Amino acid sequence: MIERGRRELAIALAMMAGLCNCTSGEEFLKATDLRVLDGPAKTMMSDYLTAIVDEQFAKRAALLAELKTAEDWDRHAAFVRSSMAERTGPLPERTPLNARVTGRIERDRYTLEKILFESRPDFLVSANLYIPRGYPGPRPAVLNVIGHSAAGKGTEKVQRRAIAQARKGFVAFVVDCIGQGERQVADYAHVHSPPGNAHQIVGTQAFIAGTHVFNFMVWDAIRAVDYLVSRPEVDPKRIACTGCSGGGMMTTYVLPFEPRIAVTVPACNPCTWSHRVHANLSTDHEQVFFGAFAAGIDPRGDPLFCQVPKPLLINATSDDKLNPPFGVWELSTWLYKAYSAHGEPHRFQTSMVKAPHGYNQEQREVAYAWMLQWAGGDASNFREEDFPVEKEADTWCTPHGNVYREPQSRSPHDLVLEYLESHRPQREKTRSDLQVSIRKVLCLKDSVQMPEAEITGGGASPTLRAKVTKVAIKPEAGIVLPAVWIESSEKPSDGPVIVYLNDKGKGSLAAEEGILRALLDRGCRIFAVDLRGMGETAPDMKEKFWDFLAGRPIFGQRVADVRTVIRYLSHSGSNGKTIYVWAKGLGAIYAALAATLQDGVTGMVLEEPLLTFGQVVSTKVPAYRHEIILPGVLEEFDLPDVYKALSPMKVVLVNPLAGDKSRVSQEQAEQAYRQIAQRYARMGKPGNWAVLTGLNGSTRSHTILSALQ
Repeated sequence: MIERGRRELAIALAMMAGLCNCTSGEEFLKATDLRVLDGPAKTMMSDYLTAIVDEQFAKRAALLAELKTAEDWDRHAAFVRSSMAERTGPLPERTPLNARVTGRIERDRYTLEKILFESRPDFLVSANLYIPRGYPGPRPAVLNVIGHSAAGKGTEKVQRRAIAQARKGFVAFVVDCIGQGERQVADYAHVHSPPGNAHQIVGTQAFIAGTHVFNFMVWDAIRAVDYLVSRPEVDPKRIACTGCSGGGMMTTYVLPFEPRIAVTVPACNPCTWSHRVHANLSTDHEQVFFGAFAAGIDPRGDPLFCQVPKPLLINATSDDKLNPPFGVWELSTWLYKAYSAHGEPHRFQTSMVKAPHGYNQEQREVAYAWMLQWAGGDASNFREEDFPVEKEADTWCTPHGNVYREPQSRSPHDLVLEYLESHRPQREKTRSDLQVSIRKVLCLKDSVQMPEAEITGGGASPTLRAKVTKVAIKPEAGIVLPAVWIESSEKPSDGPVIVYLNDKGKGSLAAEEGILRALLDRGCRIFAVDLRGMGETAPDMKEKFWDFLAGRPIFGQRVADVRTVIRYLSHSGSNGKTIYVWAKGLGAIYAALAATLQDGVTGMVLEEPLLTFGQVVSTKVPAYRHEIILPGVLEEFDLPDVYKALSPMKVVLVNPLAGDKSRVSQEQAEQAYRQIAQRYARMGKPGNWAVLTGLNGSTRSHTILSALQ
């Protein structure tokens, strides 16, 4: 089928060979020819998303204001607990920890044990256990979860915290999280610094597969508590938890899932998300939950309500650039009301030392005092003395300092693949079923409204011998899609309308002189448009995750934009002409999804689209990140399902990309799309489907021109 498509295209190319013989020495297109707005709308997406978040947080504030009694706050805590559990996904069954001590270091006031345990079968967690000497047991314990420290439990300040706790009579347990310490993933080393590289890569893959990297991380923490309560040295009723930054996140986020934690000290993390949005801050994959804001949940602080009325200290700093102090105090006010409603206001406190983001000695001493007060001990013994720490390598639990070099050890990527394998759709969907799934995953409405459109200018382009008309399309309040009509000034525009979409913006059309001239000579009208957050309205803020938390994925918003453009052209811009789409990169995927939902498109040329969403998950180190995240898309559909639903529309894919953004081979493409080709053949339209790889230069240009007719 592919070869037949190639032969047909080859015949068309020979007929069209003269169309791209462009020899003009003049400048083809100036930047101003395609610029619609008076100036770059750099804050459009920021302003738009901030307004959505403000509205959602106003509703949340109204909800909290209604809570008066202890029962009211308990219901809210239960709501937070169930919401967090729903967004985290089901946790696995408890399996044997298979814990083992791989080494010991004896010191005068404590013993350091090197521990390996399996939070899931063959999924190893490396940890250090500091056991105090000279104290009668069983003792209170502290689970120390760590933030973004590459060395994990071997980091000096982390060691100091654990050693000080042991010297004060606590059993201190320090656990490497995914991506740090002995759990760094070597394959990710060239991407970013650990552990953020693992959180980002695994986080992206987990979202697409339908699970959450937090699911893996919180289960590690829960099983760490399981290990602590299994130790005879530990009093299971006196377990505290503390951590800073990402560790403060885990200290906060574990509370809806782990009732055995009696005392909590999150440092430099609890805040109010709305203040972070106004401070233009982002976060990590493990710290975001899709649609939380829309549901009335602030993941940054609301899990702390699950601790009420047990002792809680928010350990903050005045110069924390990641957690605005006003956001800390706003959260603290709500928590104080919850504790007071329970008659226990003294069990809650917020400390704020003058310091930047971190867990410095003064902060640690405040934490020691709080834990001694509520878990047992003399709170006046809060000072941290000077003492030596171990070399990082001496804290290792494995011979080479990496758990993934252990026999049969599974990686986080293995967990994602395992989840995907058991959660793919088991049956082929009808087009109507697929439409429901697309709207569900992308959070789209059933239909789009006719947008407002305003002609903002234009004129003749002598070098192009064309007329350019500038249009501002307004699909909703706060959003403008800059677009240009381009049509020949010398020939009648009696051909089809070509919609040009490029994820790098419509300005990329300036590099397509040969194709553009040929289309104009053929009588086509070109409608080049920037979807929201692209081109003139970039940046799109995708790395901030505000759209994700608000339940309004930018991916879905852009698909809605394409639908809006199609509706606009079908009813007012095309004058009844045939509409084709020429799209590139992510624009190609937006177009395919939009055409599945919106009638009006006759055919499409899709350049460099992602081969499948599954490719992002199966590729060990994918190059796609925030821009491709669609929570749970692979539990509903993949791109081949979309192309099937488009049949018998004319669709040509040019140079599709693998998960690492490399070009796939013709064999890979045929394998991925075999059923689509068969479907087109059954419908008697085999020539309407083609996927062509390895195209460059004039071959690419001729292929595109052949398809757009």
